Amino acid sequence: MIKKTLKINGVERILILDKDETLAQVLRNHLLLTGCKIGCGEGHCGACNVIMNGKVTRSCIYKMSRVPDNAEITTIEGVGTISDMHPIQVAWMAYGCAQCGFCSPGFIISAKVLLDNNPSPTREEVRDWFNKQRNLCRCTGYKPLIDATMAAAAVMRGEMTKEDLVFKQTGDSIVGTNYIRPSAAQKVTGTWDFGADDALKMPEGTLRLALTQARVSHANILSIDTTEAESMPGVVRVITAKDIKAAGGTNKINGLVMLPKHNKTDGFERPVLCDEKIFQFGDAIAIVAADTEEHARAAADAVKVEIKELPAYMNAMDAIAPDAAEIHPGTPNAFFETNCIKGPDFDWDSIPDSQQVEIESYCSRQPHLHLEPDCGYGYIDEDGMITVHSKSIGIHLHMPMIADGIGVPLENLRLVQNHAGGTFGYKFSPTNEALIGAAVKILERPVSLVFNQFQNITYTGKRSPAFMNIKLAADENGKLLALWGNNYVDHGPYSEFGDLLTMRLSQFTGAGYGINSIRNKSTTVFTNHAWGSAFRAYGSPQSYMGSEIAIDVLAAKMGIDPFDMREMNCYKRIRRNYDPDRLSAGSIL
Repeated sequence: MIKKTLKINGVERILILDKDETLAQVLRNHLLLTGCKIGCGEGHCGACNVIMNGKVTRSCIYKMSRVPDNAEITTIEGVGTISDMHPIQVAWMAYGCAQCGFCSPGFIISAKVLLDNNPSPTREEVRDWFNKQRNLCRCTGYKPLIDATMAAAAVMRGEMTKEDLVFKQTGDSIVGTNYIRPSAAQKVTGTWDFGADDALKMPEGTLRLALTQARVSHANILSIDTTEAESMPGVVRVITAKDIKAAGGTNKINGLVMLPKHNKTDGFERPVLCDEKIFQFGDAIAIVAADTEEHARAAADAVKVEIKELPAYMNAMDAIAPDAAEIHPGTPNAFFETNCIKGPDFDWDSIPDSQQVEIESYCSRQPHLHLEPDCGYGYIDEDGMITVHSKSIGIHLHMPMIADGIGVPLENLRLVQNHAGGTFGYKFSPTNEALIGAAVKILERPVSLVFNQFQNITYTGKRSPAFMNIKLAADENGKLLALWGNNYVDHGPYSEFGDLLTMRLSQFTGAGYGINSIRNKSTTVFTNHAWGSAFRAYGSPQSYMGSEIAIDVLAAKMGIDPFDMREMNCYKRIRRNYDPDRLSAGSIL
C-alpha cells in the first residue's frame, strides 16, 4: 500500500491505496467521483479523461504509482456544477452533444484543457485535439461537438454570454427547436449515474459477479470443476447450470417469444449458463460471486472446464454444407426461411445478357462498440420481487424471455431500465438480465455484474452478416423488370430475432423501386460465430448492399448513369386531378 496526498477538485485528499490501482479506480471506487467513466479500460475512448497538473490524462490506464505527490487533479465534478456551469458544459447542452452522455465528461475535460491553452482554436485544431486525446463518441457525431467547443470559446473570450447559448422557448411547441434535453444538465456535470456508477453505491454485503467464459467456438462440455475457484479469497459461491436447474429454472432463454411461427427450432437454444455444449466463443459457463470484483474475476479464471472441441462453422455457407453437423442436434442449421413473391414468373432467357446482372455481396458482422460496457445489478426488493436493473431497451419483452429460464414467475420478476449509454440495438436482446436474476434468486443477496470491454465484445450480440446473391433485369431503357434473390443470414448459434431479421431481407431488398416480378428467398442459418442481435437500421444494410450494388452494376453494364436509373425506377407520388372538397383520406396525390 502507498500513501498519496492529492489535490482533487481543489480539495486536499490523503489516500491510502494499492500502487497498482488506476487513477480511475481510485476516483470512482474510493471517492465516488463517478463522472469519470470507464469505457474501453485501455485508454482508447477518452471517457475516463481527467486533468492532472494541467494535462489531459487517461485515468483508466494511469497507475497510482505514477501519480506524483501533491498532483492537482480535476474531474468533471470540478469543472462546473448544475447551479454554476462552465461555458463548455452549457455549450454541450445547447448543441445537443449530450445524447447518451457517457462520453460527455471526457470530451468536456479535453475541451477545457484545449481552450485554457488556446482560446481561439480553429475547427481543424479542435478536431485534431479530440483525435489526439482519443475522445470517441458513438451517438452524436463529431460536428456538434466541434460546434459546441467553438461556441464555448466565444463565451470564454467575452464575445457572448452563456445565456446567449441557451434556447429560449416561445409558445407551447418545441417541435423543430433547439430545446435542451431534460437530462443534459446532469450528463454534462457527471451526475447522471449509469449502471456501473449505481453498482458502486449498492449496500454493504453486495456480491460482485464475474463470468467464466468459453475460449473456443464449439465444444462438448465434459466436466466443470469449481473446487479451486470456491476456495479462493472472497468467493461466496460459484454458480453453474445445475444450480439454476435446482432452483427451478429451465436454464433456457426464450428466443422466439415474439415470432414463434414457421421456425424449425423451438427457440430455446440459448442457455443461461452452458451445461452440455459451448456454442460460441464467450459463452457463459459459470458465475462467480465474491466480495470484490477483483476476487470474482480471479476465481472465474480458476474454474476448470474440460471440453471436447468440435468443428466450428464460422460462416453460413460452411454451416449449410452437406457434410456440416447440426450445431443444435435435431435442428437443421438452416432454421428459418422467408420468400418475397410478387407478380408473375419472369423468363430470364427472354432478355439479352446485356440487360441483366447477377451479383454476390457480403455485409460483414459488426460489433456495436458502445462505449459503456454491459452492466447491471439486482436484489430482492421490499415486495419480495427479484429485481434486475440493466441497460434493457425492452424490459417488457425481456421478462418473458428470461423468467422460466431462471425459475421466477413473471409476477415475481421486475426489470428496471438504468440510465444507459448508447446501445444501438444490442439491448433489444437480453444479455446479463438472466445471469443477474439467477444469481439474486440463488444467493438471496444483492449483486452487480459489470463487464470489461473484452467481455462486452465477446458476450453481447452483433449485427449478423448476410450473403446476398441477387439478379436484376431491365428493359432496353433501364426500367427494372425482375429481381431474383437467394440470401443467407449468418445469425450465430442462437435464433432470437433471426426470423425478424430475415424478414427484413424480404422487405428491404429492392425496396423503393417498382419491380413487377420478384422471387427473393432468404434463409437464417445457425453458425458458431458471434450471435446476432439488433443493430441500427436492422436488416437494411445487408439488404441494400445486395440490391444497390446490383443496380450499380446493371447501370454500368447498360451505360446508364446510376442516379438516372434509380430516378427512373423509384416510387413516385402520383398527382391526379381532384376536387379538394371531395378528397378522401385514402386518396393518392
